[in-house]
Amino acid sequence: MNALLEPTFLRLEKQREEFCAWVQKAPAPLQHKQPGPNQWSAAQVLFHLARVDQQVVNGLENRLKTRKALKPLKLATKVRSLLLNLLLKLPIKFKAPPQVREVPEQVDLVSVMQEWKETREKLHNILTAYPTQQLGKEVFFHPRAGMLTMPQTLTFLVEHTEHHRRQMRRLLS
Repeated sequence: MNALLEPTFLRLEKQREEFCAWVQKAPAPLQHKQPGPNQWSAAQVLFHLARVDQQVVNGLENRLKTRKALKPLKLATKVRSLLLNLLLKLPIKFKAPPQVREVPEQVDLVSVMQEWKETREKLHNILTAYPTQQLGKEVFFHPRAGMLTMPQTLTFLVEHTEHHRRQMRRLLS
């Protein structure tokens, strides 16, 4: 894997393992307890995080399959990525994009954790094969921020998971 991508990927893996362990160690009723109407349980947050990763990997796979030339990084892309990650750092609630908004009422945690692990393995394979000369090219379409480079995409995933950290702590305490 490219040396520029590896630290971010390893951080993503640490987050995944940490979040899965938190939910797994919690008593079953707490894992599935929704704090209020239209609010997610810890299991549903885990499902959402796994689904976001899955959508990113699917988007990357589809984009890379086309073999179309990737466009170079633009200033607007840098600004949109910066704003996206800045907003994710704020302690405010956002409505998730439609592709990742729906969560099942009951979540099978074993399946979700296994699927998330498999999705991360796919991401690892994509990153391992990803050419260094493409790092400054736009490769992933984020529904709110538009096109992102591979490093920006990984940073988004890290910041998105961190965005849910406080929520997960609250749900499991």
